[in-house]
Amino acid sequence: MPVVHRRQPALPQSQLVSDPEHGKRAATPVPPIPAQAAVQLPPRFGRKALGELLRHYPLPSAALLLLLVALLCWLSGRADLARWVLLVITVMGGIPLSWQTLRQLSRRELSVDLIAILAIIGALLAGEYLAGAFVVLMLSGGEALEAYALRQARRSLSALAERAPRISHIWRGQELVDLAAEDIEVGMVVVVKPGELVPVDGEIVAGSSYVSEADLTGEPLPQPKTVGATVLSGSLNLDRPLEVRATRRSLESKYAQIVRLVAAAQEQKAPLHRLADRYSVLFTAVSLSLAALTWLLTGSGITALAVLVVATPCPLILATPIAIMSGIDRAARAGLIVKSGATVEALGEVQVAVFDKTGTLTLGMPSVSRLWRAPASEVPAEAPLLDDATLLRLAASVEQLSSHILARAIVESARAQGLAPGLTEQFQEVFGKGVAGRVRLTAAPEEPIYEVTVGNRTFLRQRGIPLPPVLLLAREQWTATGQIASFLAVNGYCLALIVLEDRPRADLAQLMADLKQAGIEERVLLTGDGEEMAQRIRALAGMDRAVARCLPEEKVQVIRDYLNKGRKVLMVGDGVNDAPALATATVGIAMGQQGLTAAASVADAVLLSEDVRRIATAVRLGRGVMRIARQGIWVGMGLSATAMLLAAFGWIPPAVGAILQEGIDVLVIFNALRVSRIPLETGQGRRVL
Repeated sequence: MPVVHRRQPALPQSQLVSDPEHGKRAATPVPPIPAQAAVQLPPRFGRKALGELLRHYPLPSAALLLLLVALLCWLSGRADLARWVLLVITVMGGIPLSWQTLRQLSRRELSVDLIAILAIIGALLAGEYLAGAFVVLMLSGGEALEAYALRQARRSLSALAERAPRISHIWRGQELVDLAAEDIEVGMVVVVKPGELVPVDGEIVAGSSYVSEADLTGEPLPQPKTVGATVLSGSLNLDRPLEVRATRRSLESKYAQIVRLVAAAQEQKAPLHRLADRYSVLFTAVSLSLAALTWLLTGSGITALAVLVVATPCPLILATPIAIMSGIDRAARAGLIVKSGATVEALGEVQVAVFDKTGTLTLGMPSVSRLWRAPASEVPAEAPLLDDATLLRLAASVEQLSSHILARAIVESARAQGLAPGLTEQFQEVFGKGVAGRVRLTAAPEEPIYEVTVGNRTFLRQRGIPLPPVLLLAREQWTATGQIASFLAVNGYCLALIVLEDRPRADLAQLMADLKQAGIEERVLLTGDGEEMAQRIRALAGMDRAVARCLPEEKVQVIRDYLNKGRKVLMVGDGVNDAPALATATVGIAMGQQGLTAAASVADAVLLSEDVRRIATAVRLGRGVMRIARQGIWVGMGLSATAMLLAAFGWIPPAVGAILQEGIDVLVIFNALRVSRIPLETGQGRRVL
């Protein structure tokens, strides 16, 4: 049954409320962002978590539990029962693993699993059930790690789709009825309440409000929207109710297009194969050839079995997953949530680092960068003579009563300099244009009253305030570099520009230097800003390339161009507009310190820290993890090869070979755990845990 609301009259001006903490006015309190944006924390381990483990990874879980049962039987003197338990493990694991290997062979795919299956079969024939059970545990455990990584990766697209607007409101007579967003047809008028996501692309037919498109376009500043303006599905209405005429159905909206781009990019991304498989052909061929040669020369099946047992590819199976899982834990302690082992492997191989600008290389919030005064020669002699501090304090005094994001930045800038806003009366605000009021800086009776106006040129001209040509020219120069400039007038004279910008992060140059030192060959900026702003940020950060006026689909194309050249790409972004590029790149890292966004949902990793140098830390960690994993593989393979030669000469029986193989496994495990000692540096040069 649809939810119905009675039509309510508009809130009168007299009912505007004042926020006692910030001194700002708001017609309607902004509701919290929808619950689907909240970060879901993993449940604490218990019965439910154990059930999840058994359901998703039954074979390694059962093998481990039965191995413990066998150990208890052996300790209690029931060695015969322990052998039966080990036999059950070997058969139980050998059948599904053998079937899986046969299917791989039918597709002409060769991996180290073939040696493991032959070792399991050989262990069964020779009665070496302990060796067979360990092979089952190690082989199934490695596959479980891969399956876990895949399950995590597949959640990303569903998380992005779940954020899509689902509910809309339409008027039916005097009743406001809730309607599913997908049922909205072109031409229908929907009501968007403050704090709600716009359900469809459309045009405003009634009302005016500030709308945040940060997750769609990367633009950090809420945009003033009034009658005739276009709004996009997925943007957030911040201030007042809007009535929007749909110009597209929900499935054809901008947000739906981004979801489809992400889905297509994830399908096109080539899967990362296990590092072990890269060495599988050589190792498999050598192992099988040596076992067959031993059988032919000695005529002893037991000796050939000993070769297969010590050739069990546990070093190949263990080295990479253990090193990678240790790396994931290490990254989490450094403020980087890595969603899969494949991400750690890929981080060790990326060659190009691509960055979005807004919210990634910049702070994502405007702040006052300077107060630019008109030269004295351009100001009439009768204009008040005020210093910079007084001008900023006067501007903050009128802006403190506005809810605009730029107003908040001006007030915060004044307070940061110890300048308390004064008392304001007769406050006026024209939506999207500016504010004005009468300001007294102190309550003293002799304190002068200033007529203060802050806003754009249209707002000042409508109030009859002349604009000096030098300030108009300066404004054009500032805005050309991607900054925002508001005019400040006192007592009817325009005296200065308040220049605001989305400040670049302080440690950009160090981040780029760290990436270069870590082995990144090219560092690229992708931004929707103009060429001048793009080149300014590129030069400031010390990057190699900047691409300006880049739409979401163009970001994807830039990354595909690198991938087509055989280069592996790291993409860092923070908004829905970055989601397709994050999904396309070899590795996508989302800036997630502001909460879970669509970018964080589709990314391979999420940076929870404000310290962007952790991105270079992630690259160093990935390279260190894979270096240690390769060391474990080569050392393990070398020791296994030596053991195979000794077994071929009859110096190692199968039982001893199983123990020796486990010793090699332990050595590989301890080597993989060296990941916890990889030196990682913070943005201040101190070591991260």
